[in-house]
Amino acid sequence: MSEVPILGSFWTLAEGTAPTGPDVCARDIRTRIETAARAGFTGMGFWHTDIAAIKQHTSLADMRKMLDDNGIIHIEIEWLNEWFRTDERRVESDQWRALLLDAAEQLNGRHIKIADLANHDVSVEQMTPAFAELCAQAAERGTNIVFEMLPPAFSNLPSLDLVLKLVKGSGAKNGGIMVDNLHVQRIGESFDKLEASLGEDIVVAVEINDGFLGTPVHFEDSVINRRLLPGDGEFDIEGFLHAVWNSGYDGPIGVEVINEYMRYWPLETLAEVSFAKTSEVINAARASWKGK
Repeated sequence: MSEVPILGSFWTLAEGTAPTGPDVCARDIRTRIETAARAGFTGMGFWHTDIAAIKQHTSLADMRKMLDDNGIIHIEIEWLNEWFRTDERRVESDQWRALLLDAAEQLNGRHIKIADLANHDVSVEQMTPAFAELCAQAAERGTNIVFEMLPPAFSNLPSLDLVLKLVKGSGAKNGGIMVDNLHVQRIGESFDKLEASLGEDIVVAVEINDGFLGTPVHFEDSVINRRLLPGDGEFDIEGFLHAVWNSGYDGPIGVEVINEYMRYWPLETLAEVSFAKTSEVINAARASWKGK
């Protein structure tokens, strides 16, 4: 087990799914929750299209009871994109927004994860009012909004400075940042800057996975097909975790592994192996952490 709560992200635990599709897990939600809990997870993540599919046969109230009965208390709701648009793309985004806000409220979600995937034309100054509006709506539902910092290949805000400008500029106390060690590595942000930039006054969410230090030839493929479980690659996960803990973060650590081979593993293997490897890495980092 782990003294630090571990959240299994949607892509880690949703057997048979991939960002390129399918993005709905075929296994029933009760089995998924019970399997995650038996493996040791106390948190789970749920993807927008998967939530919509679950609602076809299970109410969110019943789903919440399943989570509570199995000790799954840290809930991540994702993913919202195009929330900052002012054209026709906003129509579909607003439909997903309504679903995610409702799910976060009914499932007692810790946060809703958002990003600006494929945005190369809207500036942080233009996005800030839209972020503030979304945070205000989330506050009414009792949840937080975390913007995931992504590399420049995916985002128009590819740095801590830009994401924090968005968050702080919004003035929203429930707005924050998702830091994934993979993206921190690819962007090139230092752990010292990470530690200094985050703080207890900023909502933070954390994810880990592993990989190789060399810059991949096919960047997008490395993100959606070739992530590794913690401990199976070359990333300095210990240093990353020490930085976020030193910043004052004491919440769950998510594990998000998107791997072309793991998605064919049985659910039980996914849960057991991902929890075992993640907890081993986190426990080792916690043991060597001197704290502040």
